[in-house]
Amino acid sequence: MIAVIDSMTFAVAFAASVWVFAFTLVPALPRIAAILRGEAEYEAANAFVAVSDRRVRTRARPVQRVRLVSLREAA
Repeated sequence: MIAVIDSMTFAVAFAASVWVFAFTLVPALPRIAAILRGEAEYEAANAFVAVSDRRVRTRARPVQRVRLVSLREAA
């Protein structure tokens, strides 16, 4: 019974990996092949956009000020 469950788990994992491959890489294969053959322009530099966060951030401040206690006072 454990061998059957093990085989079914492997089959499901394999099917999931094939599904991910089919719906992500396969549609891009013609473009990848054209880039490798040199027929399409490779625009990696223009493909990425740097986005910066312009909000002003302040440091988190503690709600209560902590007093430094010496070891003698604590004892």
